[in-house]
Amino acid sequence: MEKKTIEQPEGISLRYAEVCKFRRLDQVLLDVDERTTILVGANNSGKTSILAALRLFLSDSTPFGAFDISQSQWKKLRGLGKRWEALAEDPTSAGGEIDNWQTQLTTLLSAMPTIDLWFNADQGMYHYVAPFLSKLTWKGGAVGIRLRLEPASNVDELQQLAWRYREARDPVKDMGADSLAWPLDLLDYWLREPRDMGRVHVYKLDTDNSPMEKGNTYTQQVLSANATQVNRLHLSQLIRVDFVAAQRGLGGEEADSRTSSEPHSVGLFSNQLLKFARQHLNVAANGYGNRAEIITSVAKAQQDLDKTIQDAITPIVEDVKELGYPGLQDPQKIHFRTRIQTADLLNHSTAVQYSMSEDEAEDLLPEYSIGLGYQNLQSLSYQLVSFKTARLNPPKGSPAPVHLVMIEEPEAHLHVQVQRIFPGRAHKLISLSDQKPALLNSQLLLSTHSSHLAHAESFARLRYVRRVAKTKSNKMPCAEIISLGEVFGNDEETRLFAERYFRVQHTDLLFANAAIFVEGVAERMLVPLFVERDFKELSNQYVSFLDIGGSHAHRLRPLIEKLRIPTVVITDIDPVEVTKNKKGKTIRTAVANTGQPNLECGNPTLNIWHPRLTKLEDFKNPEDTVLIRSEGEDYKVRFAWQLPVLEADACWPSSFEDSLILSNISWFRGLSEKKLDEDGNKLKKPTGALGAIVKKVAEGKSNTDLAKALHELMHKSFNKGDFAATIFENIASGEKINCPNYIAEALAWLQKQLKPDSKVHS
Repeated sequence: MEKKTIEQPEGISLRYAEVCKFRRLDQVLLDVDERTTILVGANNSGKTSILAALRLFLSDSTPFGAFDISQSQWKKLRGLGKRWEALAEDPTSAGGEIDNWQTQLTTLLSAMPTIDLWFNADQGMYHYVAPFLSKLTWKGGAVGIRLRLEPASNVDELQQLAWRYREARDPVKDMGADSLAWPLDLLDYWLREPRDMGRVHVYKLDTDNSPMEKGNTYTQQVLSANATQVNRLHLSQLIRVDFVAAQRGLGGEEADSRTSSEPHSVGLFSNQLLKFARQHLNVAANGYGNRAEIITSVAKAQQDLDKTIQDAITPIVEDVKELGYPGLQDPQKIHFRTRIQTADLLNHSTAVQYSMSEDEAEDLLPEYSIGLGYQNLQSLSYQLVSFKTARLNPPKGSPAPVHLVMIEEPEAHLHVQVQRIFPGRAHKLISLSDQKPALLNSQLLLSTHSSHLAHAESFARLRYVRRVAKTKSNKMPCAEIISLGEVFGNDEETRLFAERYFRVQHTDLLFANAAIFVEGVAERMLVPLFVERDFKELSNQYVSFLDIGGSHAHRLRPLIEKLRIPTVVITDIDPVEVTKNKKGKTIRTAVANTGQPNLECGNPTLNIWHPRLTKLEDFKNPEDTVLIRSEGEDYKVRFAWQLPVLEADACWPSSFEDSLILSNISWFRGLSEKKLDEDGNKLKKPTGALGAIVKKVAEGKSNTDLAKALHELMHKSFNKGDFAATIFENIASGEKINCPNYIAEALAWLQKQLKPDSKVHS
C-alpha cells in the first residue's frame, strides 16, 4: 500500500503500529494520529485486541497468555510439542541435531506475536532514537522498532523449554485422546505455566522500508536470525503508555458504601485523589506514632492536608470544567475535608464534598450523594491528569518524549452530552500547557461503540476495525484496519457530506453487522417493523438503518465498499419520460409507469452505483447479477426497487407507498367497503392521508388507473409521514398488512447472509 510522506514534526510521535499474530489480529497496520485516534467497528472485531497488544508489549509487568497467540499459529505450535514428545533422548542433549533445533527455533519465533512501532522524529531527537537507528546517516524521519514475544531466543533456551514441557507431559501422554489431564499440548502447558512464554525482546528495523515513505510498497520486514537485541530500557525512555479499561467500576452508590466496614466508604473519586496525593504530593499513607501527640496535632494536620490537596487540585478543576461540568443543576464547587484516623491516615481521611452553590461552603454534601455520572466524569478526568503528572515526574531520568494514553470504551460511564466533546477535551487533559517543553507529545487512543463519541471527530481520526470472516481464502477469522479519512480519496465534498450526515443522524453504521438504506420517512418507519414481525433472525442482529434518498445514497458507496458489511439498498425506481424542448434541451419528467415505451430510471443510485442501467425495461425482471453487487467473497450489496405487483394485475409502482398499497389492495378495499365493526357499530371513515388513499381505492378504477392516480397523489401534497404513522399503528395492532415483495426478498437475502453457518451466498 502506498503511503504519503509525513512531514517531520517538532519532537517525536508514534505514527504506525503493526500488530501480527496476536489473537485475531493476524496482521494489521494502525495509522496513529498525532493527536487523537478513535477505533470503531462492530463487536468482536478486534478493537480491544489492538489496545491489549500495545499494553502487553509496552508493559514491563503485564504477562502474555497462551490465547494471545493467533489461532492461525496453534497448529504449528502443537506440532512442535509433538516433536518434543517423540524425542528418544533428553532434549538438552542436542548432539548432531543442532541444525534441526535451529529450524525449530525459527518455527517457534515465526509463530509468536509481534508489534512494529514506527515513530516520526526530527533530527533534534537523535539522543532518544539513536539505539534504534539502522544507519549512521539518519537525519530525521522514520524510526522502526520491533517487539517480539520469545519463549526462547536461542537453541539452549529452546531445549530447556522442550525439556520442561516433556517433564509435564510424560505422565499423561499415554492416557488417550479423550483424557483431559494437564497438559494436553504445548498451548495447554502455557496456560498453566505462562512464565514459560518468555519475555518481549526489542529489535531495530530498517527505515528504508517503512509505511511512511512515499512511492514505496511497504511490506513487513523479516528479522534475520542474528538480529541484535536492543536494551528494553531505551524503549521505556522513548515512550510511556497509560491505559484505562472499560470496566473500571467508576463511582460509588450509597447502598454499596453502607455494606462496607465503614458507615460511608470513600468513593472512587476519593480513591483517585488518594492515589494522586500519595504519588505526587508526598503525603504519607499511614500515620503512626505517639497517640497523644497525634491527637493534639490532628486539627493542624487536617488543615495542612486539606490545603495541600486543595492547592494542588484547584488548577486541575478548571481543566476538568472543559468537559462540560458543572452545569446549572450540578455541584458548583468541590471541597476537601479530611477526617484523620491514626491507624490509616489517608484511607479514611480524604472526603470529597460538594457544595451546590459557589457561596455556600458550609452546607456540603458527601461524594456518594452526587450523581453517578458526575463521579464517573470526575474520576476519569483525574486519572488522565494523574497520567500527565506521572509522565512529567518519572522515578529516574527525564520524561518520555512520547506519551500514549489508551481509553477503552469511555462511553460506558459518560453521559451523551459529554461523549460528544470528550475526545478533544480528554486530549487537553493529557497534553502539556504552553509553559511545558514543546517536544513532549501526548497522543490519545480510544476504542468506542458510541456514535456520539465517534462522530465528534472527523473521519481523518477514525480507524474502522473490520472483521474478516473465515472464507476460502481466509482460513481463520481475522481483522483489518481501515483509515476512514482515506475512504473518499480526494473527494473532499463527499467526505464532508458523509461526516455531516453521520453527525446529524447519529447513525451507528460504523458499529453494525449489516446495513439497510431506505429512501424516505415511510420506509424508515415501516421497514424495521416488517423486520421485527417477519424476519425474527434478522431482527436479532445489529442492523443499522440509514434514511438517505436515492439522490444521495450512492455518495456513501466508497464507505460501504470499505466496510464490506452485508448491505441492502432499498430505493425507488423513479420512472422518467425523456423529451426535448424547443431549444433541444433534454427534459426528464417523473411519470407513472403505465406501460409507455422508452421510459428510463431516474434514480442516481441505480444509475451510478448499481446496476448502472438506464432503460426502465431492463429493471423489470432482474437476475441476481443485476440485483447484487459483489466483489470477492466478503462484499455483497443487494439492491431492491419496485417491481410489478402480481396482486394488482402486475401494475408497476414507482414508490414505496404505492407499492405498499397495491401489494395490499384487498385490505385497502376492505376499509372502503366496511361500514360496521364486529359489534355492529358504525365505523368512522378513515381520515388524513389514509382517508385520501381509501377514497382513491373506493373509486373503483382498474389497477392500472389506480396506479396512475396514486402516482399523481404522491407527487402532490400527500402527507407521507401521516400515512406511514397510520399504517404503523395498524400493523402494530395486528392488522395483516404485507411487506412489499421487492423489500421482503431483499430482507430474506440479508437474513441469510448473517446466519452463523453462512458460506458464500448468492
